[in-house]
This record gives sequence, C-alpha cells and structure tokens, in this order.
Amino acid sequence: MSISTQAQGRSVHTRDKLKHTGLALFAQHGYEGTSLAQIAAETGIKKPSIYNHFPNKAALFLAIFEEVESGIVALIDDSLTRSHDLPTRERLERLIRSCATFIRREHQGVFYKRYLLFPPTDVATQVAAISNDNERRINAHLHVLFEDGRQAGELRALPEAQFTAAFYCLMDGLFAENFYYDADTFERRLEGAWAVFWAGVEA
Repeated sequence: MSISTQAQGRSVHTRDKLKHTGLALFAQHGYEGTSLAQIAAETGIKKPSIYNHFPNKAALFLAIFEEVESGIVALIDDSLTRSHDLPTRERLERLIRSCATFIRREHQGVFYKRYLLFPPTDVATQVAAISNDNERRINAHLHVLFEDGRQAGELRALPEAQFTAAFYCLMDGLFAENFYYDADTFERRLEGAWAVFWAGVEA
C-alpha cells in the first residue's frame, strides 16, 4: 500500500469518526450547545484538524444529517426488498418494525427528530431540501407497496394519499412514543398502533 493510499485511508477514518462523534454530541447537547472544539476533543484530534475534513460546523452537521436521512431510506429499501414475496400485511408490519428499530437506535432517533422539527437556523434551508428529497424517495417505495397491495386485493379502495398520510402519522407517533417509554412499553404500544392501522387499510 502506498503512502498516499494510507493517508487517504486515515483521512476517511478520521472523517467518519468526526461524524460519529458529532452525531452523539449534537443529539445530546443540541447544535448551539456543541462546539467544534468539543467534537475534536472527543474524536482525539486538534480542532484545526477538523478543517481538513469540513470547512465549518454547519458542513459537518449537514453531512451527518444527510447520512442519517439516507440511512432511513436504505433501511426502508432493504426491508421492502427482503419481504418482496410476502403478503402486503407482513411487508407493512416488517417495514414499520424496521423503522421502529431505527427510532430506538442510540443518538440517531433523537438526532433525526430534533433536527427535523427544529433545524438550526443557519442550515434550515439545506435540512428542508435533504428531507424533501428523501421523502420523495420514501414516497416512491410506499407507492409501489400500495399498488402491489391494491392489485393483490389486500388493501381496500382508499386514496393513495390517505394511505401514505396514515403511514407517516403512525411513524411520527412512534417517534414520539420512543422518548416517553421503555422498550417493553414501546413494544406494546407499537403492537396496538399497528393493529389499528392495519384494520383501517386492509381489504
């Protein structure tokens, strides 16, 4: 391995560590309450070294936000791909449970919900653009799932917009529940919410 290749590898590793540390600190202390000096100290580097990877705190934050958002889309894509041959009921339940695992991941769920609702002022426009782009990607997945379910006669005749809205409301509710309850209570509430959701969309 050449010296330049080794240096590139170390650079990527440091960049990933900065994002990992930034994710935890932004989730715990908020955007305004987290400084680049704190992130550097937790990562084990000097503050000026951060600028080799990110020009400022906003750029680091946006890289983390985009990665978290992309993680949700990838999780949805993986869930629906793996369950492609299953009945719609099972595909939907697996999808909702997959999203619930993301909600309960340390730091990621808190980070996502905090900054989706209250993005930092200086990056609010970019956060909205990233969120809207990823929502379009999620909507495309939900469209295919809805069409498959309707053609199979497993979903009742309701507008797709209602189906999509109900799915998002269910997931938003579960995000909120995650912050209030322990894992066992959250599971019971997920079961109840899922049962009512399915009763409302099944044929």
